[in-house]
Amino acid sequence: MRAAILAVLISAPAAAQSPMYGADASTATVSTSTDTVTSSTSTVSVSTSAPSIDDVAGHGFKIGGGAPKAKLTRPMHAVIHKDAVDWEPLSLREGGVPGGGETTIALKVVKVKGRMKGENSKAKAFARTHKGRKDGRWLVISLYPKSLESRRAHFEIRLRVVEGYVEQAEAAAVIVTERRRLDAPKRPRDSYDLREEGIEYREEMPGSGQLVIAELDPRPGAAAVNSGRLEKAEFADSDIGFVNLSWATRGLPAK
Repeated sequence: MRAAILAVLISAPAAAQSPMYGADASTATVSTSTDTVTSSTSTVSVSTSAPSIDDVAGHGFKIGGGAPKAKLTRPMHAVIHKDAVDWEPLSLREGGVPGGGETTIALKVVKVKGRMKGENSKAKAFARTHKGRKDGRWLVISLYPKSLESRRAHFEIRLRVVEGYVEQAEAAAVIVTERRRLDAPKRPRDSYDLREEGIEYREEMPGSGQLVIAELDPRPGAAAVNSGRLEKAEFADSDIGFVNLSWATRGLPAK
């Protein structure tokens, strides 16, 4: 009897140390499994907190919780020099919203009670390209205001493009002075047409002004889009005065 009791006392500690002892074996297994799951969850958490490729590269997003800021891209197929903003008498720079332009003209613009007001006129705009006398080509945007039809006058914006760079900018009021009656052309004549046909005319350049280009494409073709504006252009002609105008054209005939 004493031998049996002694055998039980000896075997009990050994059984308590064994992971396979009765119900305790199941509890140990679950505990180990739980530790494994916890470790896996921690790993996933670290992985998802790392920055994504888009965040690292930027991709137009502001890191740090800011809202995405879209970058305005203008379709410019010729380069405008940075120092063109200081050209005289006409400064030249990029600006405006692509696709948002329209053809408008305001003549005799004056400041009234802090606001600029002028005589608005309906107008049509056409783009042409002509070979330069020296080098490059001239992109000519001609605007024909309804209010100056009786004077046979129109405006021209001229950009000389050489090897993909805008090297010169001009604006002019072109007034036909030919006395003889002229046949109606298939398309409105610009100054190059007038010279070729031997039609007398005179030009008046503004003493100051600002050219702002939103879209620029001097390449001939139906898809060529050009838009921009001329601001604060001062002409000596009393019928013109200060002028604000804008243009938006599509298509550029080859010549």
